[in-house]
Amino acid sequence: MAVSSESFPTPNRFFPVSGETLERVKGWALPLVFGLLGVGLTGLFFTAPGYAALLGAAGVFVFSALESEAFLLFVIFLMPLGVELPGDVPVRDMHVAFHALVVAGFFVGRLVRRGVDVRSLFRPAISRASLLFLCVAVAPTILDKAKLSHQSLRADLNLAVFVGFYFLILAWVNSRERLRRVLSALLLSTVATALFAVYQVATGGFGSFWLALYPPSDFYTNWEGRAASFLSSANPLAGYLGIVLPFSLALYVLGTGRWKKLGKWTFGLGSLALFTTQSLGGIFGLGALLVLAIFRFGRTTKRKLALLGGLCGAACLFYFFLHVISPVHTDRYLASDAYIRFALWTSAWNLFTHSPALGVGWGNFTAVYGLDDPYFIPDQVAAHNLYLQLLSETGLAGFLAFFYLVVQSWKQAQRQWRHSEDFIDRALAFGVQGALLIILVHGFVDFMFQDSPQYGTLFWTMLALLVVSSRESTATSEGPALARNEPGTPQPEEI
Repeated sequence: MAVSSESFPTPNRFFPVSGETLERVKGWALPLVFGLLGVGLTGLFFTAPGYAALLGAAGVFVFSALESEAFLLFVIFLMPLGVELPGDVPVRDMHVAFHALVVAGFFVGRLVRRGVDVRSLFRPAISRASLLFLCVAVAPTILDKAKLSHQSLRADLNLAVFVGFYFLILAWVNSRERLRRVLSALLLSTVATALFAVYQVATGGFGSFWLALYPPSDFYTNWEGRAASFLSSANPLAGYLGIVLPFSLALYVLGTGRWKKLGKWTFGLGSLALFTTQSLGGIFGLGALLVLAIFRFGRTTKRKLALLGGLCGAACLFYFFLHVISPVHTDRYLASDAYIRFALWTSAWNLFTHSPALGVGWGNFTAVYGLDDPYFIPDQVAAHNLYLQLLSETGLAGFLAFFYLVVQSWKQAQRQWRHSEDFIDRALAFGVQGALLIILVHGFVDFMFQDSPQYGTLFWTMLALLVVSSRESTATSEGPALARNEPGTPQPEEI
């Protein structure tokens, strides 16, 4: 009996290379070398003078322009990896710098080959909603000099790179086979991220590798038993995992063959890593995801009620054993944290009421918070609330633009869930809806679109994969119908 390639995460043994000059180079060693060299040499571009710096940036740019599939797949595999350079340098976050070069190289290559189909990129409602939010968030800080600051420029660049990477995925992933390779790379990188988080807890420290990625600074946080894996701290890791876990859960429930196994391992290890962060917002988000999964996957009302009862029982046990599951959250810690967050939320609301239309500027909460506050806490860089930070920095315009993006993404996922028959398409649909739900729940206590570039990149990558999945599914289903309508094509009754 023939085995369909649909049952395998990676249909072929090798990752092919789409660039003409690299067609004959295959294998896993190639993306590994390209990816690691790209990250390292991009760092040289911003720190070291001379030819090595230009060579590093040029290498990243050229491989992206050639659309080397091996290179771009490893860029996706490296998505959770963050690197902050020590010292006072213009750009410290190598994740943003590296992805900016990748996006620029990709679209310059497309322009040279005249292969940019602007209409197809902007046709999806999610694309237009993403551009709307980008413009509403970034334009005020660029047009108004009073709102221009170092923090706003950095936040503007980050957001532009997030949306730019969305369009890269939308343009590059042009087949179901490539979609599956991208999803495989994403899931495997999540497994590696989860394993490193578990390793940190097992060894009782961040580890020398993490310290090399994030050199100690004035805001350095000592080890408190909360894993950070390859990200800067525990809360961004919890948020990052929360975007991937819904898709992996749906893949485990709906998938077959190796896809089902990969979904199982990703969800199991990812959930374990989420608990190692001791992030209450992330854990509550996971609980909301499980409720959604019960209603979506439960076959009978009786089974749904039984599963909901079991989940409620688990929530009660979590409450009673909170200090065992999350030792950092002592009564004293929770009281202090509640006071700090209330002060941050109050300041964010006051900033919004003073500028309700456009806010104080995207990324400017840190720049203006505490100027007139005697209890200013310099190491707090966000309002720790998605809703209040959006209102304070972008006003009602940005707040509505962001939730317009959320609504359009939810509707697209819902249509795909109802009409698609492919288990990967349906898993992606549930994955995006589950990720949105976790973001909205976790957003009551955290805001990570500026603190964690990995988080923002992954969020827009998942939206792009949803659009690609819907587009390729439609093309596949319409292909035979279009062929039947072409002149000269044998019709069913003629065969």
